[in-house]
Amino acid sequence: MQDELKFLNRMAPDLMSDIGRRAQVLTSIESMQPVGRRALAARLNLPEREVRAAASALKEQGLITMDAAGMQLTPQAIEVLSGARDLSRAMFGLTRLEQSLSQLLHVPHVVVVAGNADADPQVLREVGRAAAHRVHRLMQSGMTLAVAGGQTMSEMAHGMQSTTPMNVMVVPARGGMGSHVETQANAVAAEIARRVGGHHRVMHLPDAVDATALQEMMKLSEVRETLELLQRADLVVHGVGRADVMAKKRHLSAEALETLKKKRAVGEAFGDFFDFEGKTVLQTSTVSVGLTKLHKESPIVAVAAGERKAEAIIAATRHEKHNSLITDEAAAQRIVSLLQSAGK
Repeated sequence: MQDELKFLNRMAPDLMSDIGRRAQVLTSIESMQPVGRRALAARLNLPEREVRAAASALKEQGLITMDAAGMQLTPQAIEVLSGARDLSRAMFGLTRLEQSLSQLLHVPHVVVVAGNADADPQVLREVGRAAAHRVHRLMQSGMTLAVAGGQTMSEMAHGMQSTTPMNVMVVPARGGMGSHVETQANAVAAEIARRVGGHHRVMHLPDAVDATALQEMMKLSEVRETLELLQRADLVVHGVGRADVMAKKRHLSAEALETLKKKRAVGEAFGDFFDFEGKTVLQTSTVSVGLTKLHKESPIVAVAAGERKAEAIIAATRHEKHNSLITDEAAAQRIVSLLQSAGK
C-alpha cells in the first residue's frame, strides 16, 4: 500500500488529500451511523467544511445517504469499505505504526485504531469492531472460542457480525467478577454466540475460586462441561488490565497489594499479575488459571486500548505469545516511545 500511495502522490498530489479524507469520512460513518456532520467533524477533529465536502462527494457517488437522522452508508458502500479502511490507515500513518508494534512486541498481526480510548469512548467502540473483524476471520466451523469479560470485550461482542450461521462454541474464559453483569464473560460469550449463530455455555462460578472449591463444583455436570470446553479452546480472546485497577476489582489483601507494589506489577490477565518484562509476580486462584499455556498452537488475541494501558500491553505480550493485538493510536504511540527509549 505504501508504494501505491507514493505512486499516486506523484501522479496526482492535488487529489491525494481529498481521496484520503473521503476514505476517512466513509469509514468513520460506518462506525458511527447515523451521524451528523458536526458530530463526525468533532470525532475526527476536522473543520466541518472538510467533512461536508467529503460527504457531498460520497453522496454523489451513491456511497452514503443524508437525512434528518444523519449520514449512513448505502449497500454500495460495503463493496469499497475494506479498501477505504486500508487507504485511510495507510495515509494517516496507522499502517506504519502497526508494523512498528508488530516488530517491537513480536506479535504477527497488529491493528491500530485512530484516537485515544481514554479521552473518547467512541474509540473503544471502534477497537471492539476491529477486534470483532479479526476474531471472525480467525474463527472456523467446529471451533471453541474462549472469551474474557470487560468493557472492551463487550464492545467486541456487539461489533460481531456474520452473514451466515457459524458452528462455533463460545465459552466464558473467566467466572463472575464485579457487579456489571452486561460486561461479564458470560454475557460476552452469549452475545457473540447470538450474533454469529453459534452456541455458548455459562460459567456458574465466581472468577476467584480456590482449588478445593473448584473440585467440589466440578461434580456438577454443567460446571464440568464448561470447564472442559474452556480447557480445549481453539482460540482465546482477552482484554488486558492494569495491575492497580485489577487489584482493586479483585479486592486483594494488603499483603498481596504490597507484593504487587514491591515487584512492580503493571498488568493482569486471567488472574496472573506480571511486571514490565512479563514475569508473573502474583498468581491468584481463578477458573482460567493457566488457560493460555494449555495449547501453544491456539491463537491468542489481546484487545486493549488507551494510553494508560501501554505498559500493561507490553507486559501482556511478553508474558504470553500472542497471535494478534488490537489497540488504539494513543496506546500504540506510547508503546513505541517506551520501548524505543528503553532500547528494546
